[in-house]
Amino acid sequence: MMTGRPRTAAVHLSLATLLLAGLAACGDPPEYTVPSKACGRDMDRDRLAELLPSGERLRDEPSASDQPFSCEIHVDDVMELVLTERSGQREFDVLTYAKQGRLGGFEQPRASDVSDNAVVSRTRTVVMAPCPKTGKNYILDLDLPNTEKDHSEDLERFARSYLPTGLAALGC
Repeated sequence: MMTGRPRTAAVHLSLATLLLAGLAACGDPPEYTVPSKACGRDMDRDRLAELLPSGERLRDEPSASDQPFSCEIHVDDVMELVLTERSGQREFDVLTYAKQGRLGGFEQPRASDVSDNAVVSRTRTVVMAPCPKTGKNYILDLDLPNTEKDHSEDLERFARSYLPTGLAALGC
């Protein structure tokens, strides 16, 4: 027959086991899967993943208009990435415009090597590339509105991988 202490130890052990089992069942919430297609466009999922925080749900909201084409990517209902594309643009110096505030939303912009005419900051990049079919230019604008982290290199890697897709999608 069990008396006092061993019975108490057995009850504590049982409660601890149930608590640990409950915690294991509650574990980390499931992570979303980064798609290889978002906003109706093919994307490099590894490059896209570098720009997005972890979370449970990912959804994209493409604009209804083709000019400019815009798409928001949300993680758990928070807008994390805004991708905007324009074609038929006249040429201008993107870095100069960013430094003058004419493009809005740049903190400490610097020239980017994604193209001959590109700028990047911690949370935003704008890339201008020629559109030979129209004789004008294509602009890719990527913005991470809800992060304080420096994503400049991630933005450049994503822009490099996405640029051929964007150019083709807008007929360049």
